[in-house]
Amino acid sequence: MLTYFAGMRRGKRYREEDLAAAAEHDADHRIDRVVQRYALLVRTNQTGALHGLLVAGVRNLRSSDEIRLARERATAQTGHDPLRQYSNGVNLKELIDACVFDNTSVKNDREILERFGKK
Repeated sequence: MLTYFAGMRRGKRYREEDLAAAAEHDADHRIDRVVQRYALLVRTNQTGALHGLLVAGVRNLRSSDEIRLARERATAQTGHDPLRQYSNGVNLKELIDACVFDNTSVKNDREILERFGKK
């Protein structure tokens, strides 16, 4: 009976570890999709910077940490930081959620720069 409960406890711990690994893999996949779309947009000169990230789907990322990782990977792939105009200490999820954009531009870019830009 004791080995049964020990086995159940171990199984539960392995299940939690599997779920955590799966969540990390899903996050990495979301980030990679955004970065690949962004890099394609930049390479084909369709758009860049914040607007490029928005069009690439950065809003689908779930946290400021995921957006930070996407920013770092996008910078490594393209050679340009897409969020260079904005302070490093800013909450990136708030920044992205505050943006209003369409296929051609960020509509409230001045407001975003005032609120989140480098000072």
